[in-house]
Amino acid sequence: MKLSMALVVLSTMALSVAASRSKRAAYELPDGAELIVGAVRTSFVCSNEGYYADIENNCQIFHVCHTAVHADGTSEMQQWSFLCGNQTVFNQFSFTCSSYEDAVPCGSSGDFFYLNANLHAGPNVFFHNEQDVARAAAVTPGRPAQGQPPVLPPRPPAGGRPPFRG
Repeated sequence: MKLSMALVVLSTMALSVAASRSKRAAYELPDGAELIVGAVRTSFVCSNEGYYADIENNCQIFHVCHTAVHADGTSEMQQWSFLCGNQTVFNQFSFTCSSYEDAVPCGSSGDFFYLNANLHAGPNVFFHNEQDVARAAAVTPGRPAQGQPPVLPPRPPAGGRPPFRG
């Protein structure tokens, strides 16, 4: 009797540990992530399916959210978190990690979360429409609005190197 009770207690503890691990699994990032991101804030929670920039972590982390339907008919929102490579951020407009200059500003990422609805729009629907592109161009540094010439960086002096910027 005591042995079976001990097994029940151990089994319950194992389930509790497994449940706490699955909650933390969303933020299981590679070793050294803090060296790139700093202290990782873990408050993001998936509410809809899609790809989401983690604004609180300066868009250096992004999340993939997916609804899993179980055999018993219940469903749960699953979350996977990823770290963008060094010196890149998650571009909510293209759903890719890209250089800061090519991404919509992190603070504006929430304005582009609606693009996740286009993921299931069908094969004959463009992912971005003209309004989406104009909206992104208006907020993206170094990107001209439609009809405007591109803003080019200054050229280095002839025969010389560009000035050092630290």
